[in-house]
Amino acid sequence: MLTQMDRLTIYCVLCFITFCSLVLRSPNDTSLFALGGLIAAALGLWFELTNSPELEEEES
Repeated sequence: MLTQMDRLTIYCVLCFITFCSLVLRSPNDTSLFALGGLIAAALGLWFELTNSPELEEEES
């Protein structure tokens, strides 16, 4: 089972890889799969960060 930190690391790496693949290609070779991967990884990262009880501040 993956921990929350493992999942966050995977999503960050996927965002970085897909962002680099979009930036390093010429505008004529832009792929919809890379754009879809970037959106999916960003949504996964957002979902992990918003639903994490470990990252919430403790209320006194």
